[in-house]
Amino acid sequence: MKKKIGSDIKMEIKDINKSMMMIFLLEECNFSCNHCVREDEPMYPGYKLSFDQLKMCLSDCQNLKTIEWVHFSGGEPTLWKEGELKLEDLLIEISNAGYEPGFTTNGSNFLEYNKCYNFFKKYLNHAKKRLRLYISIDTFHGNYDVEKGRAKSLDNVIRFKMSIPSEKGKLLKVNVLVIVSKEAKSLLPDEMVEHYESQGVEFNFIPLEPKGKAKAISHLCPDLKSDKPEDLGVYYPFYKKKKDKEKKSNFILIGNDYYLYDYNYNVKFTQRWHKVAQLGHLAEKVKYVEDRNQKVIDI
Repeated sequence: MKKKIGSDIKMEIKDINKSMMMIFLLEECNFSCNHCVREDEPMYPGYKLSFDQLKMCLSDCQNLKTIEWVHFSGGEPTLWKEGELKLEDLLIEISNAGYEPGFTTNGSNFLEYNKCYNFFKKYLNHAKKRLRLYISIDTFHGNYDVEKGRAKSLDNVIRFKMSIPSEKGKLLKVNVLVIVSKEAKSLLPDEMVEHYESQGVEFNFIPLEPKGKAKAISHLCPDLKSDKPEDLGVYYPFYKKKKDKEKKSNFILIGNDYYLYDYNYNVKFTQRWHKVAQLGHLAEKVKYVEDRNQKVIDI
């Protein structure tokens, strides 16, 4: 049964990032992280987007004319399969449609170098757009060597990138997502961050929020609307850099429905999801709103 999350109610979101299309690719994951938010998202058990749905979404993006980047989330995107098609085939399809593809992963698919090599080699052999890779590496995933301060998945990606011509290497942008809480031990070692940054990896530090399974964790990151250092813990230096940059909502495709997500922390998490259009009808819905000379999505 599909979860009763998300709604068709009237809403207003003033800031919308129309340059990115987020696609929830599948519900399946090979990890079971304490900070997982899948149970609070409008995906039912066993959910998986089809290749035909992706193609229809890319058609919507072309009609919308503002999309530059199409990004996969999940679940774990590298587990997606349909017949002989795999994730790299979807990424190539996005590139051939004229958009930069990206995906967020726990890195498990890249623990073996040969699998890592074949994955990215296939993409680079058939695509011309830059690929944005986001690997989640943190104490909650537990997917790095604490003593050595290294992550095998990330090492293999960098090894692959160094094995190809530099011009080709520019088509692979490597990012690390780090979930941090108010506990100092949630941060990655400074030497580890400095080592990978010296090789062109960009780190993004994200606060652990009270949602999903994390609702039951005692060491949640506090409300980021507070400027008090004692409230922000080790996240404070990252917050200082980002506090003036409010996060914009972007269109999110889940199955046959497009959603907007409300980042207002005063709204209950399960009530932040709002359906705004059906697959194949996003552009006409947005045009209807814009034709009414509205500066917000008001549906």
